[in-house]
Amino acid sequence: MKKGIVAGMIILCVALGAGTAAVAVSSDRKGPEIEVPSGADVTYEEGSDTAFLLEGVTAVDDRDGDVTSSLVIENIFLSDDHTSASVIYAAKDSHNNVTKVTRRVNYKASAGDAAEADSSDAGAPETAAEEPKQNDTEGVKNETNAQMEIDALPAEAPKLYLNTYEVTVEAGTELDQFSYIKEITDDADSQETLFGEIQIDGDVDTAAAGDYTLTYHVTDSDGNQSNAAVLTVHVQ
Repeated sequence: MKKGIVAGMIILCVALGAGTAAVAVSSDRKGPEIEVPSGADVTYEEGSDTAFLLEGVTAVDDRDGDVTSSLVIENIFLSDDHTSASVIYAAKDSHNNVTKVTRRVNYKASAGDAAEADSSDAGAPETAAEEPKQNDTEGVKNETNAQMEIDALPAEAPKLYLNTYEVTVEAGTELDQFSYIKEITDDADSQETLFGEIQIDGDVDTAAAGDYTLTYHVTDSDGNQSNAAVLTVHVQ
């Protein structure tokens, strides 16, 4: 009788252990890896079909395998000088873990916009060159876009905030790009850990006057990607 009780307890323990292992194995918080072709010279024309921007871009999950079919272009942000754009890709696995990456491409205005601009310039009398005016609403637009992305993120994704989304610096000034990061929050990783994983897309030449954009994003230890926060930098 005692042997039967002992055997039953052993079987019960094994079953419980197997159930625990199954729960552990089924826990999946890591999103797919998105690969973007490197070295490709890609140009996006305003208003054109964006399907070509997905060519060569793949998404692979460590459990689901190839999930390239889930890839979407979440947003496209233009630089202030309208010579480049940041394309935000997103992909998800069967457990709804979402990963995002940013890709910088060339930008070209639509043929209609370009023709209209040329026509306006042709009919206008020649005047002395004026100093470019700063768009005071650019920072507001960047912050609004960032907040919209944050609101759409899953709960497990990190959230990245800047302390300002538009700044003007004098030519020749050394720019500390990390000083504009206000806060990063995550459900698992500390802010200190996430600071070491921050990626910044874009360049600012402080020796040359002009408008530049920097796009900040970070991926946590589970592979979840944050929103893309855009900082507009005016060098004058």
